[in-house]
Amino acid sequence: MLTHRQDVQAMLSDYKYLQFIVDMDREFRNDPSYRSRSQLKILEGAARGERIIPFDDKYVVSSFFPPMPSPAFKTFLSGAANTETMFSDLSQGRRSAPLSTHVCITTRCQYRCEHCGATTPDKCSELSRDQWKKVFADLQDLGVAYFGISGGEPLLRRDLEEIIRSIDDRSTTLLFTNARALSPERAESLKESGLFYLAVSLDSPDEKEHNRFRRNPRAYEYALTGIENSSRAGLYTIVSAVVYKNLLTRDNLLQLFRTAGEHGAHEVRIHQPVPSGELSDTEEAEDIFYTPDDIKMLHDLQFEINELRLDLPKVSSFTFTEGPEKFGCGAGVMHSYISSTGELWPCDFVPASFGNVLEQPVAELYQKMNCAARAPRTECLARTAARQLQGKNLPLVGDEAVELCANCNSGQLPRFFADLKSGDMHAA
Repeated sequence: MLTHRQDVQAMLSDYKYLQFIVDMDREFRNDPSYRSRSQLKILEGAARGERIIPFDDKYVVSSFFPPMPSPAFKTFLSGAANTETMFSDLSQGRRSAPLSTHVCITTRCQYRCEHCGATTPDKCSELSRDQWKKVFADLQDLGVAYFGISGGEPLLRRDLEEIIRSIDDRSTTLLFTNARALSPERAESLKESGLFYLAVSLDSPDEKEHNRFRRNPRAYEYALTGIENSSRAGLYTIVSAVVYKNLLTRDNLLQLFRTAGEHGAHEVRIHQPVPSGELSDTEEAEDIFYTPDDIKMLHDLQFEINELRLDLPKVSSFTFTEGPEKFGCGAGVMHSYISSTGELWPCDFVPASFGNVLEQPVAELYQKMNCAARAPRTECLARTAARQLQGKNLPLVGDEAVELCANCNSGQLPRFFADLKSGDMHAA
């Protein structure tokens, strides 16, 4: 296995990557604030805290955006608000389209996990195959570079592969699954349909703990088998773990990383619990939600694993990737969510609807949401807004949705954007 620095060197000497850089340089040069070193600054900022993974003749710098080089990554860069000021817009988080949109393709699920935000609104219906295909086409025309397909449990839709197949290479697709229905044949079918990333939920290396959390006596078995099936099918395989504070220990995390790696995972994502679903008003907050010391420990471990422990999968955490030291929270600007009935929200965990994409052009709805949210923020919108949502009829609509986004922005840019804007990039 290559060392971390060798992976970086391999990417920087790869002809396909270098040609991609030349092509993007040509587009960026329309912006008077762009300099020849600016693309390297983008890479340095995006790679902070990461391990670059060569995969499928591409490089995964961060699994939160498309691999490089790819048409989808060009879509991400081109989603700046103005083609004449692409670099300036990127450095300030100004967008004509979100980088990513997560789509709740169904609320049906075999499990009833207590942390799941999909257990409250939009229980009763979901869009048809043709409706979803139109939604994805409209989102691609808008300029969305990255789709996360979630639920519920997406594999319960028999038309899932046909829907994924309708998404062309302007966008990269990630599927979130509990893996209960992920047979070897289904994994291969997903790969053939064009899926690139697949994330399997595995919250603990302890079988009883994971089964308790997912409220299913065989959830652990299904997850491990699903990880193996995904990896063998040639999908970039992520373990997606929601880890409560009382289990956020170094020993527990290392065992989770080992278990994931032994079954073929390329990466482990650690999700900080969000006050949604049954956790929106819990009496056990001290055992669930992280303190600043917890977050520092997690970030230190992420950097250590990615740089030194190459026997383990790559580690990423939402608290770092979406925290003030990297991209921050892009809800409503860099990120958006579409519910099972077509409502556009800023984020999977922020039930504030800006309208239905079947009833109004998605470009108009996104523009309205973007104007309210304004820019990426250093604080998570879902956590900032959690108390404001208590006791309200959800999702919020109209002026209430606009006010929620507008009132939750400090005006301070996260480090990735601030460093690009100032021209000062330095290693973490």
